[in-house]
Amino acid sequence: MASTTIQIVGSKKTGKTSLLEDVTRKLTRRGRTVIYLKHRHEDARLDAADTDTSRLMEAGARVAALVGDTSTVVFRSADDEQPERIAARESSPGDIILAEGWKNQKGPKIVVPGGDLDLDALDGIIAVVGEPAPGIKAPAIPRDDVDAVCDLVEKTAGAGGGDAWRTSLVIDGRVVALNAFVQDVFASAIAGMTLALQGVQGGDTLELRCVRKRPTEDR
Repeated sequence: MASTTIQIVGSKKTGKTSLLEDVTRKLTRRGRTVIYLKHRHEDARLDAADTDTSRLMEAGARVAALVGDTSTVVFRSADDEQPERIAARESSPGDIILAEGWKNQKGPKIVVPGGDLDLDALDGIIAVVGEPAPGIKAPAIPRDDVDAVCDLVEKTAGAGGGDAWRTSLVIDGRVVALNAFVQDVFASAIAGMTLALQGVQGGDTLELRCVRKRPTEDR
């Protein structure tokens, strides 16, 4: 199964982050792998501007990783990357990507109403968490019913929210049998790597041929 991106949309101080925490905790207990993406309008930076990581990014490094004993933080130079592009690069088949923000992008959305959020301007709403919203046909789920939200997320993922790949592998002329999961793993990994290349926007057909280069005897 391909990875699936679901957008969680809401104004500030409406409880969407706490909802994301509860849903992530519950999905993880169900055995799902969750990746969280958050969109912010200002640059994502380390707090201390004089850290080595910040200095190397400012010097022109495309990727800078801050590696600790129990976690790694990766910073990449980006130009308004879309959630689908980030998900293709960072996720594996079967992952559920919960994206906070990107309300103007296409994709399935779970909405936490309130504040100045204009529900009529959103497309792809699959549920409203909280009180029913006038004029919105999507079902309303009570805030305390985290199981129902998780059920909807898993149902959306199972319905093929992401693209699946048909992949073949030939080694020295022999076709290697691949199940659906491994086919997705190979293709998603290659697609994710190509999206990191300058000027590459992805595609529906990927062709990669690798020939081992062995050292010759007479150098």
